Order: sequence, then structure tokens, then C-alpha cells
Amino acid sequence: MGLVENNELFCSIIVWDLTRSEQTVASLRAYLRDYAVDAYSRVPGLRQKVWISSTGPDGETWGAVYLWDNPAAAYGRPPVTSQVSELIGYLPTSRRYFGVEATTEGVSAVGALVAGLGAAYGPPAAEPYRRPVEYTPEVASIIPVTRAGGESG
Repeated sequence: MGLVENNELFCSIIVWDLTRSEQTVASLRAYLRDYAVDAYSRVPGLRQKVWISSTGPDGETWGAVYLWDNPAAAYGRPPVTSQVSELIGYLPTSRRYFGVEATTEGVSAVGALVAGLGAAYGPPAAEPYRRPVEYTPEVASIIPVTRAGGESG
């Protein structure tokens, strides 16, 4: 990954809770294969887009993580290439914007993240990813208890 202007990079995370939509994670995969992946490959200022999804007892979630080269692209008007709000039937449930502090690529048996990976390219009947039960630590194990006199323990 080459350097961007001033070494800056910006991230946006856009998510839909699909509980009010007729669309599902499985049905939205066709949108990726048939349109979105190719359309987003030509968006100016977009460094990388990773589409994300999850299903579980509390419903299905769909969204994307974007890495942008500049703040105008990251925080400005969404790319006109997007059709997902129309497909889902409403605007995103959550929009979050960040400046990127640092990036790296890990060591993987499949190499660096590249275009063409993901469940949308697998068998159409493949089950969507199911969220595992999250580990939630006890509050006492992550927040030190301060005793009288200022001692932690």
C-alpha cells in the first residue's frame, strides 16, 4: 500500500440492521457480484472497501468498512455508485467516521487482502456468517478496584 497525501488515511463504517428490510445477507450478495464490487473499484479517493455481514438470534446486519485517501471523500457525499439504501429500503442504521492512526498487513496463508475474496463469490446457497457468542469479561477483571489509600487490587 503506497503512501497517501500527508500519510493520512480515513475510515468510515456504515451499517444496516436488516430487521425492517425485505433484504437479507444472502439476497444482498447478488448486488455485490452483479454490481457493487465493480462499481466501487472506480470510486475516486477510495483506497479499499470491505463489505461485512453477520446473522444471529437478534437479526441480520449488513455494512461496509471503507478506507479513504482524503477527508473530502471520507466525510463527503456518499458515492453515487451505491444502490444499497434503495435495495434495503432505508438509510444506514449507523454511520461512524474515524481518522486512521496506523495500518499494517498481517501474515496470512492466502497473502494480502485482495479483490475477489468473500462469501459473495462462493456457492449461492452458502449460509451467512453467524455471530459467535461474545466473550464478556467480568467488570472487576477489567477495571481495577481502588481501595482506601489509593491501592489497586
